[in-house]
Amino acid sequence: MDESDLKCPVCSAGNLERGSDELDVPHFGKVIHYYLRCKSCGYRINDFAFQGDFPEKDSVEIKDKNDLEIKIVRSSTATVTIPELGLELYPGPLAESFITNVQGLLNRFLDLMPLFDDPKKVQSIEEKIKDAVDGKFPFTISMGDPSGVSHFIKI
Repeated sequence: MDESDLKCPVCSAGNLERGSDELDVPHFGKVIHYYLRCKSCGYRINDFAFQGDFPEKDSVEIKDKNDLEIKIVRSSTATVTIPELGLELYPGPLAESFITNVQGLLNRFLDLMPLFDDPKKVQSIEEKIKDAVDGKFPFTISMGDPSGVSHFIKI
C-alpha cells in the first residue's frame, strides 16, 4: 500500500503519515514507537513494541505527592484501574501504549471527562482526581497485562 492511499479514519483526508522510531527509555531499554498522524485534522494513534518480562499483574500505592512521579509503562493490552477513584482503562482496538507518570495518567483521565454525559458525576470525578493530584489521600493503581510488558518504574 502506497502512503498516499492511507486515509484518515476521522476526516478521510489522504494526509495520514505513518512512521516509527527507536527510543532508548531509561530504566527500560530500547522500544520501537509506531505512529499514524493526520496532517489535516491532527488525529493520531501511537503504539510501542517491546518485549517484557514483568509480572502480568502489578500495583503501586500512591501515598503522597512524591509518588506522582512514579513512571508507568502501559501496553495496549493492559487494564489499568484506580479503585479509590472509580477509574478504569481497558484494552481495545483503539487502545494506545504509553509511557507517563502517575500525574500524567490522572491527566489522561481528566482529558476524557468531556466525553461523558452526566455533568454531576463528571464534576465529582474531576474533583476526586484533582484531590488525588494534590496528595489529599492515598490511592492504588493496578495493572493487569497478559503480555507482561506493562509495569511501574520507581526511581
